[in-house]
Amino acid sequence: MENKNLKALITAFKNLPVARVGILQAKNQRPDDDDGGNGLTNVELGTLMEFGGSTMPARSFLRMPIAEKLDEFLEDRGAFEKENIKQVIAEKSLNVWMGKVAATAADTVAEAFKTGGFGQWKPSDMKYKKNKQTLVEEGFLRDSVGWDIKE
Repeated sequence: MENKNLKALITAFKNLPVARVGILQAKNQRPDDDDGGNGLTNVELGTLMEFGGSTMPARSFLRMPIAEKLDEFLEDRGAFEKENIKQVIAEKSLNVWMGKVAATAADTVAEAFKTGGFGQWKPSDMKYKKNKQTLVEEGFLRDSVGWDIKE
């Protein structure tokens, strides 16, 4: 029995890379706004949006899109096709494939911003806001989402 490919696959899984998707350090700072903004970094604001606060409900912009749509986006991009799996075996590494997964996850989040959470996000009620630009319109939080791979 030939098990060369099985051995290569086992080798690829010995040192698993970790894909990180979210607001990474390089994009943490928000630009100063001239209306005396709240002074939060993108990480602080993202955490507040993702998990809620004492006076604000959670509004997931990361977990919801990834949990609900990542599989579909990966399938559409052929991540599970035979050629991609063969590449993992040939390279004896998951790094390239995990990079594709992480980039697709970030693209899924970007698409959620474009489509109002795939139609699930409630529109903002602007009459109560001091700053008439929503997070989606500002784009700072959306543009801060990135990805990387840690070995």
